[in-house]
Amino acid sequence: MTRDTLEFLLETQFYEKRLPGLGAVVEVGDQRWELALGVSDVTTGEPFRIGDHHRIGCVTKSFTATAVLQQIDSGRVGFDDTLEPFVPGIPNGERITIKQLLNMTSGVANFVGAPDWLPTQEDLSFDSVDADWPQERKVDLMRSGPAAFEPGARADYCDSNYILLGLVLEQVTGKPAADVINGDVVAAVPGLTSTEFPSVAKLPDPHPTIYALMPDGRTLRELGDMNPNVLWTTGAMTSTFDDLLIWVRELADSTLLSAELQRERLTPTHLDRRRAFHRYGLGVQRLGALLGHNSIMPGSSCAVYRYPAEDASFAVVTNASANIDAISMEIALELVRALYPRFVDG
Repeated sequence: MTRDTLEFLLETQFYEKRLPGLGAVVEVGDQRWELALGVSDVTTGEPFRIGDHHRIGCVTKSFTATAVLQQIDSGRVGFDDTLEPFVPGIPNGERITIKQLLNMTSGVANFVGAPDWLPTQEDLSFDSVDADWPQERKVDLMRSGPAAFEPGARADYCDSNYILLGLVLEQVTGKPAADVINGDVVAAVPGLTSTEFPSVAKLPDPHPTIYALMPDGRTLRELGDMNPNVLWTTGAMTSTFDDLLIWVRELADSTLLSAELQRERLTPTHLDRRRAFHRYGLGVQRLGALLGHNSIMPGSSCAVYRYPAEDASFAVVTNASANIDAISMEIALELVRALYPRFVDG
């Protein structure tokens, strides 16, 4: 591993993107490189730490998908079962299948970005009480808006799919989705000791302060805690670098799913409006030869990928986010290119 090259690359990205804090870990075989830069809190100057807890946002989808695939493995639900019996009234719900929700080909309207998905109080924060964030609010938006496209016609990344899968998971198991994911997925993977689908808004300690990087590219706005019901089964979970690296091995090698379901999980579909190398399996991103997931959410950006052919894993986290920029994903890809110049990603 070219440690000096990785260090130079990460420092360059850190300063160019004007981030408060940034961390990365690379594992190749039994070798490990890690580096933390900047601060956990801009007021106190406390350093950014590799061992802290972080919100992992959309990486949650890989856990939700695994929980649903476990139910398919057990025969409680099938790929071809339709959405309508579980969540009635969604446009095309009688034709949308569980598999189409998993691989982003359902055509369900995306609640994210809809002007009225947030509660009406002007001063509402993301850490407000549970009653302010019912999943039914999101489902009503999916019901009221037209479908984005016909089921199976194309693939488009959409958070609505994974809210609906959370509701399906609850109906199939008779338990809260958080309990299923924590009990059947997280607890079943040895070493995932700092990963959870939380029940409270506050991140476990220790954790960094999180910030929104404003449009001027310089100003930071501190953000507070986040109620787990805000993004729920599409983005609520928390974890650490070490746990993410364990988890991405599970995604690649699978101890929780049958061989048949693992093959299905890793079979990708190209996402509409994305670069040619950017594809999606069942809760798993496929970026060329990489597999894993990234996240963009208020106050943080996270990415974790596995390069199976090289026995290599990459995790990047920062405590700032900027609109829709996939900061951590782009940095992770730079790290991959630095180690494997022949890596093709586009």
